Amino acid sequence: MSEQPSPLGATAKRAGPSTRDRVLDAALDLFIEQGYDKASLRELAERMGFTKAALYYHFKSKSAILSALHLRMHGLLDIPMSILDGGPPSLENFEKFLDAFIEQIQANQKLFILHRVNQAALAQMHLQGHEGAHQELEDDAQRIFSDPSLSPDERLRMMAAFAVGFVVPMMAAFVAVEPVGSTEVVAVDQLKRLVHQVLRAE
Repeated sequence: MSEQPSPLGATAKRAGPSTRDRVLDAALDLFIEQGYDKASLRELAERMGFTKAALYYHFKSKSAILSALHLRMHGLLDIPMSILDGGPPSLENFEKFLDAFIEQIQANQKLFILHRVNQAALAQMHLQGHEGAHQELEDDAQRIFSDPSLSPDERLRMMAAFAVGFVVPMMAAFVAVEPVGSTEVVAVDQLKRLVHQVLRAE
């Protein structure tokens, strides 16, 4: 049986990002440049080179696209979390986890800019129901930080180092003085040194 293309002409075997991911990449740039409220699905479809009907094949609404982009922020933890899945957390493994997490942040700084320039739209999205994804993050954090092998001091330092690793890039994006489209938000080596200092503080 021959392979059936999607309405956008993509096939399952085609190399590179999926059509859905390419839509999200284009939407990320559009929402940063124009703001979520001013951006239109028509312009997004034009940028992609297909019709709005084809766009609706992947996303039923503009809010669904924003939600998917927000979930990319949650997904920044997927690769780093694999480092902690092998057993009880240790300061050494958690340091590796933080390094991997910071590298993910560096590679996805546009997501932090998206949150800076679209705070109202994202706040509204949370009001309409977004608890499931956040609950999963909370469950992972509780599992790690409540591990009985950790001393109270280790637990506190790990929580503080994680907070620095996540909150600093977010705050840097919110107070950035560069143009809206800039991705120069946080220096990865500098941030790694900072979280290592917090984690290893005596």
